[in-house]
Amino acid sequence: MIVQDVQEVEIMEPPPPGLISKFTTVEDWLTTICNSNKPKKAIAKYRIGLFESKNDYTIFLAGQNTYQVDKNRSSTRTEFEPKNMYFKLPDSYYKSLTREELLKKLTSDLKAFTNSAKFKNSFFTDAHIIVFDTNGTTLWTRE
Repeated sequence: MIVQDVQEVEIMEPPPPGLISKFTTVEDWLTTICNSNKPKKAIAKYRIGLFESKNDYTIFLAGQNTYQVDKNRSSTRTEFEPKNMYFKLPDSYYKSLTREELLKKLTSDLKAFTNSAKFKNSFFTDAHIIVFDTNGTTLWTRE
């Protein structure tokens, strides 16, 4: 007999067409989220991901929790979407970079934010983990 574990994960919706970002940096975007949003319930995992199109890159943030549905099946649900869930990166951020260089730069900037006082005093530290899904990097975990 073969037993298979099944995990259902919600797919993130792409950003709305014509999205205009009022932020200039990743830090500015995340600081705004810290200042203006707070989840209504505990969030176990924050996912940061990247939507890529021919003409631009947009990062997103969402909070998720996973629930055991039955013995062999779990369900991951998005239970926190901040008001400014998406940040369309300015052309100047990635203009001369390859995709690999962009991912390294984003990873570095995201990790740097997790070392800031703003992050350390925010709701993000109530989570268990924060990941950059696009390259599988764990940005922060609660010890």
